[in-house]
Amino acid sequence: MIPEQYWRIVRRWFWIILLLGVAGGAVGMFVLPMGFTSSSQYDASLTLGVSRFVSFGGTMTAGTGAGDGVLLGDYTASIADKAKTVQFQARLRSALEEKGLFLTETALAQKVTIAADKSLFRVSIRATAGSSEEAELLVQEAADVLTEEVTAEETRIKEGLGANTEDQRTDLLSRLADLNQQRDQRLQELNATALKTALDDLVARGGANPDVSTEFRNILNDLAVIAGDQDLADLNSHIDSVERQLAVLATAEDNFSVDLLKGQPVFVLNPAETVATEAESSLRKRDMLVLGTGAGLIMGWVAANVAENASNGRGTRREEDDDDGDV
Repeated sequence: MIPEQYWRIVRRWFWIILLLGVAGGAVGMFVLPMGFTSSSQYDASLTLGVSRFVSFGGTMTAGTGAGDGVLLGDYTASIADKAKTVQFQARLRSALEEKGLFLTETALAQKVTIAADKSLFRVSIRATAGSSEEAELLVQEAADVLTEEVTAEETRIKEGLGANTEDQRTDLLSRLADLNQQRDQRLQELNATALKTALDDLVARGGANPDVSTEFRNILNDLAVIAGDQDLADLNSHIDSVERQLAVLATAEDNFSVDLLKGQPVFVLNPAETVATEAESSLRKRDMLVLGTGAGLIMGWVAANVAENASNGRGTRREEDDDDGDV
């Protein structure tokens, strides 16, 4: 239980305790937070969608096979990883400086975050700042710089693919010319030209000559030899393979060019949206109000005890003076 003397102090000096408690709360709520600044008053977000992944192995787009979807998801994650590189941070800081916003590398990393959603092929960009304009500027510039980097990388792949395609075409055409020459030589060795001439003459003369049947049988035997020649069959197979590779190369080049005409590899899926969030200063004011009030009540209790002791001291001296006067 609280001793009676404490209750007496509270009842007698309640106004001092209350006054200092209110004063402490006011100081804590209005004075102390002025020394702090809020860094998360506004939150801006923007979402980029990944439309395709172009590589030397081919072009993959959303909605294709499961294997291509995995590769496109991994590519989406790699785009978000670009934001963690020193090069990206430097380009973003330079772009912001052109807009009049100067930030240190540490401050920029704290204000802008970029994350990937591999399953949906999305890259989310979020920025926090003390004003809506700054938050939107941060998220928009981050999206622009990231899009420029991805587009530039695809352009480099396109240029490399074009050079590689031209080298492949030149090599395939050279091989095809060599194989055709080898086949012509082999046909000459097998006397195929003479056989073709004889066969044409045989067809032209029809059955007027009684020796046609014998000559026809000889020609058929020679053609069978040509048809069954393994070297000639191998040459024909190699020629067919090279011609198919040329056709596939032309188709891949056409498809690649068509894909590039469909726009950028990444696009704005959800435009920048800025919302006001609860400022850190509001939480700080509430906390400071509680702490200030508590400190004021403690100071009020101490002041009340001092006042009580001072009052008791004056009362004691007054009684002593009265006793001396009576004597």
